[in-house]
Amino acid sequence: MVVPAWVITGFLDSGKTTLINRLIREELSEQEVLVIQFERGDTPLAEGEGVRSLYYSKAEIEESPFLVADSICEEILADPADLILIEWNGMEHFHKFEEMFLQFHMKPAINVEKVVYVGEEKELKLRITDSGLISMSQIAASDMAYLRTEDLKKAEQSAQALFHINPDIRVFTEGKWDRIKKNMFRYEVKSQLLLLLAAAAAIIYLIANSFLGSFVTLFLGVFLQAVPFLVIGVLLSSAIQVYVPADWIRSKFPKNVVLGQLFAIAAGFCLPVCDCASVPVFKGLVKKGVPLSAAVTFMLVSPVINPVVILSTWYAFNGNLKIIAARCGLGILCAVLTGLTYLVSQPQKILLADPSIQGGETYGDYEIPAADETKASRFFLMMRHAQNEFFTVGKYLLTGIFVSTVLQEVWPGMTRSGAGIPILGSVAFMMAMAFILSLCSSSDAVVARTMAGVFPAGALMGFLVFGPMIDLKNGAMLLGGFEKKFIVRLFVTTFLICFGVVGMFALLGSGGIRI
Repeated sequence: MVVPAWVITGFLDSGKTTLINRLIREELSEQEVLVIQFERGDTPLAEGEGVRSLYYSKAEIEESPFLVADSICEEILADPADLILIEWNGMEHFHKFEEMFLQFHMKPAINVEKVVYVGEEKELKLRITDSGLISMSQIAASDMAYLRTEDLKKAEQSAQALFHINPDIRVFTEGKWDRIKKNMFRYEVKSQLLLLLAAAAAIIYLIANSFLGSFVTLFLGVFLQAVPFLVIGVLLSSAIQVYVPADWIRSKFPKNVVLGQLFAIAAGFCLPVCDCASVPVFKGLVKKGVPLSAAVTFMLVSPVINPVVILSTWYAFNGNLKIIAARCGLGILCAVLTGLTYLVSQPQKILLADPSIQGGETYGDYEIPAADETKASRFFLMMRHAQNEFFTVGKYLLTGIFVSTVLQEVWPGMTRSGAGIPILGSVAFMMAMAFILSLCSSSDAVVARTMAGVFPAGALMGFLVFGPMIDLKNGAMLLGGFEKKFIVRLFVTTFLICFGVVGMFALLGSGGIRI
């Protein structure tokens, strides 16, 4: 029998035991409850029929956490309860809890269903900052928070500190017990599950229309191409965030606009990242204070001119150097022009709220207290940041790939429907195709080569230049970290500039390119 478990965490004397006692007294009086405490404050645990408890000190979980976990597992298997309430030590990192209770051999005994963070409104933000990674890890893992105050205005200020770390956390105050109770005992269908249901419905539709085989092939093809580059991108972004001080970047980055653009182009060539990786790196550069115009140029140009893309283009078009020169030249021109527009009018707000407590220098999602700063702690922080960035951006990447694949399956003849239209129309059509198909920039040249007999070289340039810069999956990834107004402006500006530049190139004879 697998026993459900609720974890109650927070600072010492924040009211964890008080909350457990109230749950036992008012809501769980008819249940067999096992309470596992990893710290004890001034409030004693309520005694009663059907309630038994285990206690482990901080020293025990520091010295032999897995022996403690084994002991708990044996206790549960020998004498299971209806519900387990775990009072986690407020001065222990939540990763320690995960290491202990999410082991494979614990699965037949315990299933952690909810994590509740308990805190006092007074000085909550300051205490979170002082405790650093410990509190942040607990808040990041929590489903809901229980604040011991009835002052809604003060509670709202404290809630903002929690939302910066965990945007999905639900915050309740002491005076709203009915709402707390309702959420503690309710199991909602979360948005992720709704998305999975929508995906399942789409797959059923595709099965009914005999499209499943090609759908899976297309989806996995784009996914497997994108994920390795996404990993590279988030690792680079996290390394920039943790190891490169913002002051150093601001002092070393060229102040001259022309030199800044040249630096962005050179960086785009030297870093072998595709469009999936350029978005998280772009975010890291913006957060470190790199001028927006140069950062935009880097993000747009790197998927077009890096060595991997150049090599794939050379291979796809049988060594045609004119195609390579046209793609790189047009890509650089479009990226620079788009970047320069942000010198004329720079948006007031670009990034979404950063999931970190404000005050002091932070590294993306967390900060390291000065006393704990070591090489190991920085590396751990980089990996933690990369993990968060990967899952934050990854869900948007999957959404973009899914939408792109569905569109391709629903409209399988779209690559042929633009044949025979005027040259500017074919350029716009191929740019729209690139946006929908959302191919990885390291492989889009192969697809473009298959359409060379249907569209002129100028139209193919629209596909090869605009596609790596802006497509469905890029847009979905940008939504995970940037304001919608900024994304809309970036899309519209990039499209208009690419259409103008590539359209002019096509009207002037496409540089004499013959395929």
